[in-house]
Amino acid sequence: MAVPHSVNTMASQSLLLCTLLVFCMQITSSKYLNGDCDWSGSGLTEDDSLQIVKQLYLQCIRGQIHWSYPTGAIRITFQYSNSGADFRACIKPSVDSSGANIYKETSDSLTMLVSDRKPVVSPLDESIETKRTDSGEIHCFQSVGGKATVFLEALPTFTSVKHITHIDYALEPLESEFHTSRQDACKPCNHTEVIRDFCSSDFVIKSRMRNLQEDTFSEETYLDLSISHVFRQRDNIFSPAKHSRYTGSVVLPSRCHAKKASGHFLMTGNIVLGKAHLSCAPRYTHARQIAKELTERGLNECDLSSLINYQHGQE
Repeated sequence: MAVPHSVNTMASQSLLLCTLLVFCMQITSSKYLNGDCDWSGSGLTEDDSLQIVKQLYLQCIRGQIHWSYPTGAIRITFQYSNSGADFRACIKPSVDSSGANIYKETSDSLTMLVSDRKPVVSPLDESIETKRTDSGEIHCFQSVGGKATVFLEALPTFTSVKHITHIDYALEPLESEFHTSRQDACKPCNHTEVIRDFCSSDFVIKSRMRNLQEDTFSEETYLDLSISHVFRQRDNIFSPAKHSRYTGSVVLPSRCHAKKASGHFLMTGNIVLGKAHLSCAPRYTHARQIAKELTERGLNECDLSSLINYQHGQE
């Protein structure tokens, strides 16, 4: 269930807009057209005498912003594709993010989303949806004219404490445009999809299911895993455990009605807003057989030798 909120009082908006105008008058604006999905920067590289507003443009469907020792401000403009079509943008500050206020920006207003680590308690703004999760709040809103913009304002600091503002973001088509893909998320992957995911997903693991838990609030199912081998992972989403194993969980929509099963699985998927979203989960022996057959026929999209040759603990 979504809990919408925002800060949009006339007094706070006027102050914020004045602050933004002062920034813009004092700066030589720094622009970054980033081909990568993630951006990392540090205020230590900036001249403190300049109030700089960095301009960051991102066209990836998901990624991260990591800003250490924040100074000045950053305006981040998201664009889903070159088509100019509108989309839904979601941002998730990490629970220990600090050093900056975060706003949703439009052509004539700034609406506060996060006040330096503290969620905003405010009048309702129907254009913003906020979901509270165990790992932080997720703020979602629709783009305007094919673009969505957030504004990060660094707070003054008079100590040597290291502040880091960290945000995960994800962009998705509007509901009417991806209804079919939402339904397809519960279908088993075919041979081509299994191998494509092995080659390109954020994580690829061999694992067993230990437990299954439903989250009625987020309408998601969490699979608690014992992972015997990590072929690839982004952001160290899975934690090392004893005997060279890993632990962690993957998530999928509750509407998929997942059931706990025994044995080893090849699990693949992507990291979205800090969660490992499962996309394919064939039996491990079946995945190896698919890899062998496609490699023999020369239809493999990448080197599958690690999948074909790894057999430890196979069932």
